Amino acid sequence: MHWIVFSLAMLGNVVGIYLLFSVPKMAKLTSKDRPSLSIIIPARNEALRIQPLLQSLVSQLRANDQLLVVDDHSTDQTSSIAQNLGATVISAKPLPKGWFGKPWACYQGAEAAKNNILIFLDADTVLHPLGLDALVREYLKTNTPLSVQPYHRMKKLYEQFSVMFNIMVLMTTGQFTPLSKRLKPASFFGPCQLVSKEDYWAVGGHHVAKSAILEDIALGKAYTDIAGKKTRTYVGKGVIDFRMYEEGFGKLVEGWSKNFATGAILIPTWLLVSTSLWITGLFISFLSGVAPFMWVQYAYLIGYGMTGIIFYWLARNAGNFNLIVMVFYPVYVLFFVIVFIRSIVKLKKNKQVTWKGRTLDL
Repeated sequence: MHWIVFSLAMLGNVVGIYLLFSVPKMAKLTSKDRPSLSIIIPARNEALRIQPLLQSLVSQLRANDQLLVVDDHSTDQTSSIAQNLGATVISAKPLPKGWFGKPWACYQGAEAAKNNILIFLDADTVLHPLGLDALVREYLKTNTPLSVQPYHRMKKLYEQFSVMFNIMVLMTTGQFTPLSKRLKPASFFGPCQLVSKEDYWAVGGHHVAKSAILEDIALGKAYTDIAGKKTRTYVGKGVIDFRMYEEGFGKLVEGWSKNFATGAILIPTWLLVSTSLWITGLFISFLSGVAPFMWVQYAYLIGYGMTGIIFYWLARNAGNFNLIVMVFYPVYVLFFVIVFIRSIVKLKKNKQVTWKGRTLDL
């Protein structure tokens, strides 16, 4: 009996490995003749985060590149910091009814863009040396919309609680499985996107995602369904990083609550089933220890240890998570479930969250 339960737990691990079977990397090589770029950064009260991004960009820009920061009515020094570091700052117009702040800022940045290739970057991202060229080289392979999930760089212990969310963000794309080339893309990352002006305006730009909590998924879906483009997704390890919710544990909970239940509704059924099987395997791995028969022949300890190792391997695809997630993975799984349930409750009751000084309806 103990080996049957062990096998069920391992089946969940196999599903997890399948969903992140191959996470491709981008080559960091200088492109001597790359086309000019318009880089658009929506920013609202980002004074503590935007400086590292701009500093990482300015040394990689070329003569005809545009660096646009759309200041979304910040009440801090975001605008002056951006100007001092050489960015062209666009003061966002008043938020129209029915729009959320980020899509509106991105839309205005695209209107001001002069070059054909648009790059949208979140203010908390940072590019590695040669990272900009790496992004453009990858985009030019197919000239179709490209999104990149930055590698999550963490400094404090509480940030490790993002581990399950980071893994799930990658898994629910469906683009890192052995059959990824045959599958319709299920997601489109928000922190870093590359698209041509033609493709962007063919779908109406961020207007198609003006009131979406997850504007990235809505925009990616429009590229696929309206423009007929097959989007591509990458993970930015070695090319682009970010640090999420450095303001504290409360912001981490609020941020993931804002996103996850809404995202679950939008992903395909087969991915929901697959990720559910993986999570079920995780629960079997650590909860089965309450059954005395699981300690026969060390079945429980072997299963727990193997699951922890695989969990850590999956996590390292997404960020610099440390060995603590391997040993205490049950804590992070339970935290994920609690926050996910919280997100569902908010969604069902149409509650609101406050984000960057604005109230958003979930």
